[in-house]
Amino acid sequence: MHALIKIIKHSQGQTFLEVIIALALIVLFLSGVAVVELYSIRNVEYSQSKSLASRLARQQLERARVVRDSAGIDALTICLSTCYINSALTPVPLTPTGVFGQSLIMENASQTDCPVPTATAGQPNPVYYKAKSVVSWSRQAGVTPAPGVEMSTCITDWR
Repeated sequence: MHALIKIIKHSQGQTFLEVIIALALIVLFLSGVAVVELYSIRNVEYSQSKSLASRLARQQLERARVVRDSAGIDALTICLSTCYINSALTPVPLTPTGVFGQSLIMENASQTDCPVPTATAGQPNPVYYKAKSVVSWSRQAGVTPAPGVEMSTCITDWR
């Protein structure tokens, strides 16, 4: 019993130091968890923006196909610089304002961009464009990859 009292008296001086060390370790652990949470929240926001931007880019390419099918490929010549095809399927030279900047650029396609089949006798050569849809959004602080999506496809009047 006497030895037990001696151990308790001896350890009483270390209890305050042990509590401070334990609290410091807890604070370090919790601050590490908070940092990981902040990074994960930022990555989730980036992933959501990238997913929406991908959907908007695919939508622009699909709208270009619809304009080609309904009004002909010549209706897309306004996009040889930069354009935006709105929900009324009208190519306009302005890109929308807001969180996501969207643009569609039609370029003359090369053989490496779009493999062009040989024209049949008596038929005119088909017109080929490489349609490139670019969607970007406001830069988030600390995000390494550039906040933007670029997709492209070949569009032709050949059927």
